[in-house]
Amino acid sequence: MITSQSRQLYERARLSIPGGVHSSSRFRRPHPLYFSRAEGAYIWDVDGNRYLDCNMGNGALILGHKHPAVVAAINAALERGLQAGYETELSVRVAEKFLKVVRTAERVRFTNTGTEAALHALQIARALTGKDDVAKVEGCYDGWADPLFVSVWHDPAAGGPARAPRSIPGTRGLARSQVERTLVIPFNDLEGARRLLEANSDRLAALILEPVLIDVGFVPADRDYLLGLRALTQELGIVFIMDEVLTGFRLAVGGAQEHYGVVPDLSIFGKAIANGHIMAVVAGTARALSVCEPGAEQVAFVGTFNGHQLSLAAADAVLDLLADGTVVATLEERTRRLARTCRELAAKYGVDVQFQGGGGHFQWYFNPRPVRNYREAWASDPHAYAVFREAMVEAGVVVAGNYLGHNAISLAHGEEQLEFLERAMAAAFAAVARSGSPCSR
Repeated sequence: MITSQSRQLYERARLSIPGGVHSSSRFRRPHPLYFSRAEGAYIWDVDGNRYLDCNMGNGALILGHKHPAVVAAINAALERGLQAGYETELSVRVAEKFLKVVRTAERVRFTNTGTEAALHALQIARALTGKDDVAKVEGCYDGWADPLFVSVWHDPAAGGPARAPRSIPGTRGLARSQVERTLVIPFNDLEGARRLLEANSDRLAALILEPVLIDVGFVPADRDYLLGLRALTQELGIVFIMDEVLTGFRLAVGGAQEHYGVVPDLSIFGKAIANGHIMAVVAGTARALSVCEPGAEQVAFVGTFNGHQLSLAAADAVLDLLADGTVVATLEERTRRLARTCRELAAKYGVDVQFQGGGGHFQWYFNPRPVRNYREAWASDPHAYAVFREAMVEAGVVVAGNYLGHNAISLAHGEEQLEFLERAMAAAFAAVARSGSPCSR
């Protein structure tokens, strides 16, 4: 594809923006793509190239770009004129709708981003327990804050033993004292996690985890692992926080906690709740969120843009469309179809690849075996994925730029779009087979 306008815009952007992008994950060599508009399942770059979008705002656009119900709701909210810093009937209505959908929660407060929601949840956990530190799972991305941006997208060779991972900073610039105090536990290894949590329970306010490692692709937890951690944290007096920023409304209407049958003390949601508009949620039991009630012992949960009226208007429309489960069921069926197609194509072209996904989230791991934890995901072939990705982009499909990234489809990805994606997959697997990758047989 001709992308000369993107190249020129990149050269211009570099003069004012580090790397030419506002999120490091958007950088691509030789230059990022810059986009001009989107609708349904498609996105157009500044050169006029149309792509089938399998990023979908990192999974946030569960209904697709420019969904008419969401557009109408936001336009109506704009006409009312209220935006930030006020409570309204809409604020109450969306909270009620959320609790009808996520039945494992009893109370809810709104904020803006997943990282903000995670930090609020940690403050609540510290107030509840009188303890300071946090445990997280190796490979989970729970936001970019100092105690959370730990042991994700790192080389496992530096990460210590698999059953007792080291705390590795996710970026430069983190406070080393906070990183070192974050306990990292293994994923899908309940006994390894138990030993670490029991040995450190006197200092741990919370355990936070993604029930599916989506920020490194799609690696689901075993149900027994989650149930075991839920029971163990109750026994040890550790607040159990489920990070549903990505799994929310996709694995089940009520999130992964409904899918797995696990009731956390607290959970955080985001992304899909407002179909890409800026909104996140802290939800949980009435007891856990009681510390946010006004009073002398209150945990301050503040933010000018919390409950922003335009985002709430979007969420109001989205929750209505999600409530009966049709959207979730449709996305799950389409993901299973892609998995079947992938198996057939992998056999046809002689490529070792694992398609792992659910609820419209998915990733291709060029690996001979199913991936069950972060280290197994890391061991997939990045070079085969790079060949695959470039072939997909050439075929007109935007996919994750990194083999430890994740992809997503939306309700707007119908029959025509799925057939286009399947044809692109065939061309991309053929390219991997020609590349001589160790994954090609």
